[in-house]
Amino acid sequence: MKHNLSARVAILAGVGVIASSLAFALPASADSGNTTLNAGNGTVNVNQVLAATYVAYDASTSCDDEPGAVTFGFKISNGTDLGSVAGTCTPVSNGSTTPVATWTASMNWTPTQNGNFTVTTSASQQLLGGNGVVGTAKSRVKIAAAAPSGAPSKARNLKVTGVSTNTVSLNWDAPTSAGGSDISGYIVKWSGPTSGQISVQPTNANVGSLSAGSSYTFSISATNAQGWSDWVSVTQNTANAPTPAPVQQQVLNGPAWTGGGPKVKTGKWKTFNDTQNLDTNAGHEAQLKATKRSSSVKSVSFRYKGEFAQVKAVLKKGAKRGTFTLVEYAPAVPGFTALRMTRVIKVVK
Repeated sequence: MKHNLSARVAILAGVGVIASSLAFALPASADSGNTTLNAGNGTVNVNQVLAATYVAYDASTSCDDEPGAVTFGFKISNGTDLGSVAGTCTPVSNGSTTPVATWTASMNWTPTQNGNFTVTTSASQQLLGGNGVVGTAKSRVKIAAAAPSGAPSKARNLKVTGVSTNTVSLNWDAPTSAGGSDISGYIVKWSGPTSGQISVQPTNANVGSLSAGSSYTFSISATNAQGWSDWVSVTQNTANAPTPAPVQQQVLNGPAWTGGGPKVKTGKWKTFNDTQNLDTNAGHEAQLKATKRSSSVKSVSFRYKGEFAQVKAVLKKGAKRGTFTLVEYAPAVPGFTALRMTRVIKVVK
């Protein structure tokens, strides 16, 4: 009886081992554990770390008791397959007094485009029956466009708005991108018979001190704290200098004297010219005045009587003779120089 009992116990024990082996070989079913994914928002061209965790509902208290290794696959909703990473098992408390085996893995992802994406991780466990998906997790992320950096883009629509003999006025539009920092201003440079460079704040400039009738090339560059943009250029000729009007000598139309020589009697009016003869070829009438009177000459007067000009000189009491200078003059006018004619007149008693 003892022999048969021992045999029966052995048979039952063998059946238990076989049953246990069969249970171990069965593949795990989907969602047989808790899978989480940590994926935050990010920026284009900046690395993102995707962190995945899997804990089986029937997790063992030790990693050595786990039926098989867990692998995490990562995919992005834009069609990018990031591949798979083998998880690392660590006994971690589940909040109770019983520690559980927890699988973790991370994947690096550098987004190449901005927008909203869904990141998915699939946890697969290696069993005797094959690899089975034991849990999935998703995370919605927003990827922002890459922050601009570097110098600004180049200025736009550079054009000439004004031209004179020595100045050219320029205008342009700001760049489409300020680069990595605000635009601080613009560099304006020019080359030609003369060259130079200035800095301006607005999107326009007046470049002066240029040579008349000359070709210049003007170039603009936008600047910020990180550098200068590419140059944009325009070529413009300054205006030609105006041709000066021919200058003529202003002269009287008629003779300088009529009715005698350059001598007058004291206190007597003397006709010395026709008023028409005082007109100049510039269309102006010559003016009359007396200068350089000798000390014996008391006064000199002029008048017009009819069509004639007259002069009267008066000697001082007791004087017998004297002189003065008669001046006929007209100011300069466009195209004509000034007129000045002098004649020494004798005054006698």
